[in-house]
Amino acid sequence: MKLTAALLIFLMLPFSVSAFDFAKPSEPSGKIIFSETGPDMSFYPVKLIAVNGENIPIRAHAVWLKPGEYELTLAPQLDEYAKKHMSLKERRNADYQLEIVSFKVVEGKSYYLAYDARAEDSLDWKPITYRVE
Repeated sequence: MKLTAALLIFLMLPFSVSAFDFAKPSEPSGKIIFSETGPDMSFYPVKLIAVNGENIPIRAHAVWLKPGEYELTLAPQLDEYAKKHMSLKERRNADYQLEIVSFKVVEGKSYYLAYDARAEDSLDWKPITYRVE
């Protein structure tokens, strides 16, 4: 039993050591909120997949990042209603679509991100910051 636990810890160590270094809320940081729908029915939540090309563990609601410039990889969380407005090819890949956005974080600010699906053509849908506090 101890051998199994030690082996498991040994195998998990490389993943925990290379994990992205998020800021703590008590440190100088900006908060990015990405799991809330926006003020419009055509704003959908996004899921944070990677920061600066480095995959991260899935976060439930928000992350705190140190002030600076980042490249965020986001995945839109579209519902069936939104997918009905897409072509068959787009709909097939909708659950795996990734969007990469450049993002500047300022200390003390909260940013609300969403996927904007208001455009008539689904090719024009994109992640946006819809509110900064």
